[in-house]
Amino acid sequence: MSLIAARVLGASFAAVGLTVLVMTWGMYQRDSRIVDADVHAQGTVLKKEFHAYSDDSDYVLHYAFTTHDGTPVKNRRNVSSGLWKRLRVGDRIQVLYSREQPRWSFPEGHGLMSLGLALFFTAVLVPLSLLGLLILLARAGPASPAVDSASAPTPS
Repeated sequence: MSLIAARVLGASFAAVGLTVLVMTWGMYQRDSRIVDADVHAQGTVLKKEFHAYSDDSDYVLHYAFTTHDGTPVKNRRNVSSGLWKRLRVGDRIQVLYSREQPRWSFPEGHGLMSLGLALFFTAVLVPLSLLGLLILLARAGPASPAVDSASAPTPS
């Protein structure tokens, strides 16, 4: 592999790993602040969607609520299959939200980026980032010893 290709690959691994790592912990901190602030409102389930994929499924809940200052907010969130199956359109739910950014919301008890998930992403992304940095900073090949021109044999 050429030196430039190795550097680009290493920089890509490091950049993607570090970017997703920062985003993961940012989401964890944001969701934790929402829970700690305990700003909640009564919401209503507007719609339920189920998306089946070959390897996974998504349970999406569309809901609306009104903030304490009277601003109506509509949002959607992936939720657990248990909550999705329990709720019906029109059901009332408790919604936790950020007072500064009400669109950052989730049904109470469902939607928090958990510490376990953040730690899992960290365990995957830190080695990926370190591998990228190692590739980025590694030499392309063994260093050739410096040859002193005075001591080099002359062709006869």
